[in-house]
Amino acid sequence: MTLSTTFFFFLGRKISLRERVLFKESINVLSYNNLKRFAWRVFRITLFLELIGTLLFFFSFLDKFPPLIALGHAFFHSVSSFCNAGLSSFSENLSLFQNSVSVPLISAALFIIGGLGFVVISDLYTTLFNRTKKRLSLHSIIVLRTTLILIAVGTLFILLYEGGRSLSGFTFGKQIVISFFQSVTPRTAGFNTVNISLFSPITLVMLMLFMFIGASPGGTGGGMKTTTCVLLVKWLKELLLGRHDSDISTFKKRIPIEQAFRSFVIVSLGIFVIGIAFFLIMLFDEPEPLKVLFEIFSALGTVGLSLGSSVNPYCSFSYDLSAISKLVIIAVIVTGRVGTITIGSALLRPHLLEYKYPEEPIMVG
Repeated sequence: MTLSTTFFFFLGRKISLRERVLFKESINVLSYNNLKRFAWRVFRITLFLELIGTLLFFFSFLDKFPPLIALGHAFFHSVSSFCNAGLSSFSENLSLFQNSVSVPLISAALFIIGGLGFVVISDLYTTLFNRTKKRLSLHSIIVLRTTLILIAVGTLFILLYEGGRSLSGFTFGKQIVISFFQSVTPRTAGFNTVNISLFSPITLVMLMLFMFIGASPGGTGGGMKTTTCVLLVKWLKELLLGRHDSDISTFKKRIPIEQAFRSFVIVSLGIFVIGIAFFLIMLFDEPEPLKVLFEIFSALGTVGLSLGSSVNPYCSFSYDLSAISKLVIIAVIVTGRVGTITIGSALLRPHLLEYKYPEEPIMVG
C-alpha cells in the first residue's frame, strides 16, 4: 500500500477515498491528511535508514569477509533488521557475532526504529529537527515511554536472572550487550546472538509476553502492539475505579472509549488464536508444551524466534512438527501479519440488531 501510494505521488494522480481508507488501515495512520506525502516520507525514511545500516554493517563484516561478500551480507541484514524480519544470511543467525558489540547494537537500533512506527519517526523529526511542531503527539509519547520501559525491564531481567546461568561464560560487558539485544529482539525482530533454548523457563515466559506485545502501530513489526496493551491496562484501571462509561485519561488528554473496546477485541482474539493453535498442535503431535507455546507466540507476533529443532540444528521447532501442525503455525503467522480483527471481519459478516431484548442481570465473578 505504501509503495503504490508513493507511485501515485510521483505520477501526480489523485488517490480515491477507497484507496485512502485502505492505506490508512494498512499502516494505522491516525488521519487522512496528506497520505501521499506521508507515503513518500515512509519511502525516504526506509531507504535512508537501510542505506545507513548497510554502511555500518559493511565495516563490521569486513573483519570476517571480503569486501563484496561483506557488502551483500550488510545489505541483507540492514533490510532484515529494519523490517523486523529476523532472517539472516548466516546459518547461525547472528550467533557468529555474539562476542561483537557493533553488530548487535546496529541491528537493535534498526529494528527498534522500525518497530516504533513511521508516525512516531515522522513526529520526532517534525518536533525535534524540523521544529514545525512544539510537542510530540500523545501516540508518540505512549509509544516511546512504553518502548523504553520494556527495553529496560527486559534487559535487567535477563542480565540478573541469566547472568549466572546461561550467560555465565561471558564477561559482564558482553552480558549487558546480549541481555539488551535478547530483550528487544522478541518484540518481532527475531534475531538471536545466543542459543535461547538454554534460557530458564521463566525467562522464556517473559520473552513470550514480549512477543505477544510486539512493536508499535504503523511500523515494520507485528504483535498486538504496545499502544493496544497500554490502552487495555489503562481501561482496566478505569473499570476498577468505577469509571465504566468515561473516556480514558492520560497525560492530560482523553482517549475515546471505543479505542479501548478495540484493544480488548484485539488482545482477546490473539489469546483465542493462541489457545486454539496450542490445542490443535498438542492434539496432533503431543510435543513439549513450552516449545509449542513459544513457537505459537513467535508465529502470532511474526517474530521468528524458536527453541530449535531436536533433529536439525539449523531449523526451528516447526521442523519437528507434522504437516497438519505446520499448517496451524502458518495460519497463526498469517493471522498475526494480517491482524486478528481483519481476519475476524473477513470470516464474520457484520450484522447489526435492529431490536433489543429485555434486560436481566446475572451473577459474575
